Amino acid sequence: MSLYDLHNAKLNEMEGEGFAYSEKTVYGKEYKGVFFGEDEAEIEKIADEEEEPTFEGILYDRSREREKTFSVEITDVISTPSGERADFVATEKP
Repeated sequence: MSLYDLHNAKLNEMEGEGFAYSEKTVYGKEYKGVFFGEDEAEIEKIADEEEEPTFEGILYDRSREREKTFSVEITDVISTPSGERADFVATEKP
């Protein structure tokens, strides 16, 4: 996987940094990403909600970089030195 730059992003209404990228799989293209935020409790709350959160930020697709908004499913939340990291997978095609 290529290295991507963090950009200003939102997970629901929470401000932070992150990006999404496309990845080819045997089932077709899949869209994944990461989001870094400061508030661990808020990210956990978003991950546990029944309603799918919305990611708003940069999507790297092939050689293009575009601002997109789409629904995601949070697959993991990890504490890192730079904040709380939420890994996600798109639930719709951006």
